[in-house]
Amino acid sequence: MVAGVMRPGDTALPAQGVVAEPVVMQAGRWQRTKDHLVKWWNNRWARYGTLAAVLVIGAVIGLLPVARYNVLGLLLKTPVTVMVVDSKAGGPVSDATVVLAGQQVKTDAEGRAVLRVHAGSKTLAVAKHAYSGYSHAELVTLSASSSHFKATLGALGRPVKVKVVNKVGGRPVAGAVIRANGTDAKTDKTGRATLVIPSDAAKQTANVSLPGYNTAKVTVTATGQLAKNTFKIVPAGKLYFLSNSGGALQVVKSDLDGGHRQAILSGTATKQVSSPSLRMSPDRKYVAVALNRPADAQSELQLVNTANGDRLTTMERGNKTFELEGWSGDRLVYLTTSGDTPVWQPNRQTLKSYDAATGQSLPLDQSQGSGTGTSDLLMQSFGTIYVMGKQVVYVKNWDASTNHQTELASKQAELDMVNVDGSSHQVAKGFSPAVGAVVHSLFLQPVAAGPDSLYLDFNNGINDVYYDYADAKVTVDARLKPATFQAAVTSGTSYFVSPSGKQTFWSQPQATGSAVFTGDQTAANRRQQPALSGYTAISWCGDDYLLLSRSSGLYVASTVGGAPLKVTDSLVSSPSK
Repeated sequence: MVAGVMRPGDTALPAQGVVAEPVVMQAGRWQRTKDHLVKWWNNRWARYGTLAAVLVIGAVIGLLPVARYNVLGLLLKTPVTVMVVDSKAGGPVSDATVVLAGQQVKTDAEGRAVLRVHAGSKTLAVAKHAYSGYSHAELVTLSASSSHFKATLGALGRPVKVKVVNKVGGRPVAGAVIRANGTDAKTDKTGRATLVIPSDAAKQTANVSLPGYNTAKVTVTATGQLAKNTFKIVPAGKLYFLSNSGGALQVVKSDLDGGHRQAILSGTATKQVSSPSLRMSPDRKYVAVALNRPADAQSELQLVNTANGDRLTTMERGNKTFELEGWSGDRLVYLTTSGDTPVWQPNRQTLKSYDAATGQSLPLDQSQGSGTGTSDLLMQSFGTIYVMGKQVVYVKNWDASTNHQTELASKQAELDMVNVDGSSHQVAKGFSPAVGAVVHSLFLQPVAAGPDSLYLDFNNGINDVYYDYADAKVTVDARLKPATFQAAVTSGTSYFVSPSGKQTFWSQPQATGSAVFTGDQTAANRRQQPALSGYTAISWCGDDYLLLSRSSGLYVASTVGGAPLKVTDSLVSSPSK
């Protein structure tokens, strides 16, 4: 730097002997706040004035509910219930739109809407087609007892009370939607609702719908009593059964009430059939039909895929007879008896499993035999066959010609078990004749004691010995009396387990006629169904309905009670037998 001249970038130095001014550091934010508080506290008038103002404001908020809840509503939410009713009919208004504090919900079948909103002054608005609108200021408090509001809507037409019941059993149906002329109503737990129709309409066409039921087209009568506006809806699903309506055998499908009847197999497809049978799978996805014909014609085993447009598949055909034993999931268990194989030759009978999902047939077991004719035969045959869950439990017996009875000493009647997929085949127990006894047959007679248990009777050539079968084990039952066993045989009880596996259904003959019972999965905790007396159990139809027969009629009934509903009066063979 040149003396006496300052250039950019030069720093001026303090002159000799001159004292620099002290640098004052600015206080931080916390320190400034602290200083203000201290100053405020030391000022008596400022302190008391502030406290007095706070007390006054608190008193105002406490004394005025609107102010109190508006302030608290900034932080707190509370549940609010709104009931919407018809001003003329007095009943609940379902499916109305309720708006409160920006929240929007629909009323249920009871006319109730529940919202969760901030407390404070709010505007409640309610709207529904065919009704006048509603708008009203409400105070939402934090008290559950006072957060209930009622909104009354005026119908812009004629309110008519209607009722919906289940056609099977007659019980009220809750949640059914009745829709007519652009508006709708939803039934409450009693099956009732209020529907608004035009004031000048004497009648109004409407549709009744609910998931799990077929949609029904009905006519609402404006001036009719509730009985005239009580509508029956049919549970969804189809039934398949054999019928001889019109004198010809048909495989028929229909709604559960017998409506929308349609022939699946008829005419030449069922010609010359002598002993037909039909069985539905538990989920009603598949139907097996056995069409047995005389020896000079071909018998057929048909599969109906109900989930694929009732597509027909021939599972097996030939000079044989088919006996349908039951379903285990998607697998059908059945027995074939060949018409081309002599009774003394092996493999005349075959126990099979057919997987409907894959189309594959699997032999589970076959009969044995020996000899050259009826004079020297040893013949094994299948007895009663039970499908218990995923396992097949069955009997195999032996017969011999008169001059070959001694050869039965080396044979055994059997109670066998095998899984429906062919695995784990075993003999639960073999039954031999007593030493020295000469018998013409080895015959084991089973009878159902429950859904998964049996009574067994075997005559060893000297006396009858009784057994129990349960939990895959056979044990001697010394307490089982001949009269008890014979009563079980006479009753011929079949136990049907529901698709869910949680319930059992069966019928038993009594002095006054057959009685129908339901129970748990083991048939315990049984309950008689008085409305079903005189009917015979056939099978389940889903978990909520039962199929029964009486004379040549097929009926469906609800598990919760009510009279059975006739499906057809031309039943040929039960859908499960």
